[in-house]
Amino acid sequence: MKKNKSLRNKVVRKPKLPAAEYQKLKFSAYEYIVIQGKTQKETAELLGITEQTVSEWAREGKWKELRQARQQSTRTEAENIRQIIRLNSERRLDIENEIANAVKLSDKKLEAELRAEANRLSDNTAKWAKTLREMEKNNKYSLGELINMMDDLFTDMRQSDPELFEKTINFQQYYIRKKTNELG
Repeated sequence: MKKNKSLRNKVVRKPKLPAAEYQKLKFSAYEYIVIQGKTQKETAELLGITEQTVSEWAREGKWKELRQARQQSTRTEAENIRQIIRLNSERRLDIENEIANAVKLSDKKLEAELRAEANRLSDNTAKWAKTLREMEKNNKYSLGELINMMDDLFTDMRQSDPELFEKTINFQQYYIRKKTNELG
C-alpha cells in the first residue's frame, strides 16, 4: 500500500529540451502571439505546451506590449486617417448632390443646412489631412515600422539561413526591447 501511495504522489516531468529546441519553441510562440495575433491558449494548443509556459514567456518578453506596438504602427494610423479622409470625401460628394436637389426644389432651409454640413465636413477633412501630413513629416519611423522591417528581415533570414536565424533570436528580442524603450 505504501508503494502505491508514493507512486501516486510522484510528479512525472517531461525531459528538458535542448536549448536550441527550447528557443525554437519559444520563438514559435512569439510568432503566433505577437505577429499572428493568436491567443495564449491557441498557441499552447498549437505547440503542445502548457498555457502557463506560454504566459510566462509572454510576460517575460512583454509580448502584449510588442503586439500592441505592431497594431498601432504609424503605417496603420496613417491608413486609418486616409480611410477617414476617403469616407469624408464620399460623404461630401453625396451632400453636393443633396444640395443640388434642394436647389431644384427651392428648399432654401434644407439647402442652407446641407451647405453648413458640407462646410463642417470639409473643415474636418482638412484637419485630418493636416494631421496626416504632420505625422508623415515628423515620424521618420515608429516602433511599429521598425518591427515591420525587422519582421521582413528576419523572415527572409529564416528562409535563407535557418541556422543564422536561430543564432539571432536572443538579439532580436534584445533589440526590440531596447527600441521599445527608446521609441515607446
